[in-house]
Amino acid sequence: MDNSLVIDEIEYWNEILATSDNPKLLEMAFFKIYIKFEKFTSDLFIYYCTGQNSSFDFCPERKLPFIDDNHLNGVIGTKNKAYINYYENIIELSEHIFVENPFEIITRDVNYFNEFNNMKILRNYIAHESLSSRKKYVQSLLGNRDFIEPFEFLRKIRRTTGKSNLTTYNEIILNSTNYLIARPV
Repeated sequence: MDNSLVIDEIEYWNEILATSDNPKLLEMAFFKIYIKFEKFTSDLFIYYCTGQNSSFDFCPERKLPFIDDNHLNGVIGTKNKAYINYYENIIELSEHIFVENPFEIITRDVNYFNEFNNMKILRNYIAHESLSSRKKYVQSLLGNRDFIEPFEFLRKIRRTTGKSNLTTYNEIILNSTNYLIARPV
């Protein structure tokens, strides 16, 4: 298991955005990259839970060794569901499955935890545009200031880094996927 699908998606959208003057594509780029990230982490979670190694020959030591994904799904209570939200399971269960939980970069790491929460809020607003997802977007990402469209938020430059929110999110996603497949030091 490697992170090439995530890398390819980031590179694809970087090329599209470099040649387009349509700022609304920023939303699509973020959404597609984030979805690839969720799929990557979900697949990696299954790999690691079932004792399979990453492309760096890393597999974290497990407290609970699962035989296969059917065994995993049976134990976590998702056996008969059509859609399994492994990303939520990672957040809720990974610390109970792994001795040294590599997924803490998503669930607890001070440098990334808030960023991942914000990315999920932004993803949910882009996907659903519901009143509740808009409220969370305005509260968490805009600090209760006036509403701006997600593409405007994504192109905003951060004072601390001089990089856009989209670039920052892509770097966080790339760094975390690299971390997850490599043997942590």
